[in-house]
Amino acid sequence: MSLPRPRFHLAPARNWMNDPNGLVHTGGRWHAFFQYNPAGNDWGNMSWGHASSPDLLHWEEHPVALAHRPGEQIFSGSVVAGPGDALTAFYTSAYAHGIQAQSRATSLDGGLTWTPDAANPVLDRDSSDFRDPKVVALPGGGWLMLAVEAVERRVVFYASDDLESWRETGSFGPLGPTGVVWECPDLVRLPVEGSDAAAWVLLLSTNPVGDAPDPAGSAMHYVVGDLVGDVFRADEDVLLPVDHGRDFYAGVTFHDAPGGAAVMLAWMNNWRYAHAVPTAPWRGAMSLPRTLGLRRIAGALRLVQHPVLPAAPDATPLPEAGIDPHALIEIRRDPADTGILRIRLDGEADAAVEIVHDPTARTLTVSRTGEAAQTLHPDFAGARVAPLLEAGVAVFTIVLDGPLLEVFADRGATVLSHLVTLGAGHVAVRATSEGAEAPAVRIVGLDNAQEGRAVPAAA
Repeated sequence: MSLPRPRFHLAPARNWMNDPNGLVHTGGRWHAFFQYNPAGNDWGNMSWGHASSPDLLHWEEHPVALAHRPGEQIFSGSVVAGPGDALTAFYTSAYAHGIQAQSRATSLDGGLTWTPDAANPVLDRDSSDFRDPKVVALPGGGWLMLAVEAVERRVVFYASDDLESWRETGSFGPLGPTGVVWECPDLVRLPVEGSDAAAWVLLLSTNPVGDAPDPAGSAMHYVVGDLVGDVFRADEDVLLPVDHGRDFYAGVTFHDAPGGAAVMLAWMNNWRYAHAVPTAPWRGAMSLPRTLGLRRIAGALRLVQHPVLPAAPDATPLPEAGIDPHALIEIRRDPADTGILRIRLDGEADAAVEIVHDPTARTLTVSRTGEAAQTLHPDFAGARVAPLLEAGVAVFTIVLDGPLLEVFADRGATVLSHLVTLGAGHVAVRATSEGAEAPAVRIVGLDNAQEGRAVPAAA
């Protein structure tokens, strides 16, 4: 089975894509750069691909922005607006002799063409695992760069007044499970819902390594804290999951988003089986963009994510003939219903996805089953269980776009993102509840929408 290409998620028409890089809003458009192989749909020849969008849902591809060169691959990084009308990119130069260092490039035409700095690399620790620079603007002026010493599980911080001279200010980590590398850090200041407060949140991704890596594969995490002396300090020394699904990695936020919003884009895949996903001539897609915030739940600050969705026409009841596999499904149930809710999506052959809400246990489970899921990779099929953080969960937003499935609950506090193998044909949707009242299911076709808007995730 070859999986269909998404319609309203960013996915290149051809070739391999992974981590988002250099996300920036400039000239009234959203620009996404990303890890890209211009020569095929397997990892390699790492360069920066480029696409832009007026609304985060309809993407126009552009020529490769930063191309690999003999002896140097262009790994992940970030873009900021400035100085002046320029865009400045910082990226990891992965050299053939084994060193990873940070380089700089400048664009004067809105990101279409780039000139690398003649002095590259501009930051070199003589390290083989120093990568993924994310540059953020500080509220009081100046800039802060985050990069990882990946194997050491440390985020290293550098401050600058001019984007040219950098001084190391400290580091954060190690923390959490061993047997992983840390990658793709980001630092965002997020508002706390219902208050005038805000807090800093460190985002980072982990990928298992070693002789017996965790079969769950790669994942993304966050830590809430504060900036002290241009170094992040955590409120709690624990890594919390950004997304409870199997396929959400390397998420970072756009620089200079309108209104100062923190809008995140992530790679919807898992390093455990990314090489085996059956797509051609493309391989790799991004998540829906998500606006981030914080909510105080049970006395602790927790991340919430509101997806950018199309301004869709009025919803319609669930059609008996099934749905096009590019749709939004909204499930509403009686908050007082304590019975288990099962939502089943049946695709081609025996491919199926089951979403189970257990209000008593306060859990949400997503399962991938069928021969296509079982044969894709030994670790692909199976179930993921997420705890629901709030009582009385009554609305679920399920976004299906070909092989991409994102489930939002808890008003955005619980999210599960997965690749699925339902195929390109119609998908049958069945919702059953052990309670007395059947849940209300509405379908909204997303591919005909003309513009995007940020809307709250499921309540």
